[in-house]
Amino acid sequence: MPIFELLSADMERVKARAPPDFSRQVMDTEKRLNILFDHLNNEDLLSAETLESMATLARALATKDYNTARNIQVNLLTNKTTECTQWMTGVKRLIDMSPVAE
Repeated sequence: MPIFELLSADMERVKARAPPDFSRQVMDTEKRLNILFDHLNNEDLLSAETLESMATLARALATKDYNTARNIQVNLLTNKTTECTQWMTGVKRLIDMSPVAE
């Protein structure tokens, strides 16, 4: 499955189960993921290596392998900063909120 479909599905699950007092974080996470989705749709900014890592991260998140997803997120943030400054906070928050929304 593509990155968009996997992350969108998890975002919808989190959004449906998040307590009302988390609504600001959920809205900001969704906004930041939409920045990522725009880059994916426009096929700009993201290198092939980043796309491959994000696909692995999305699959890890879909299978509830949160440790792998976090490790990939930290690696991307550390090594691909210029590609992910605007949207990576959304990915991190989604990883953090996903186990809570189970």
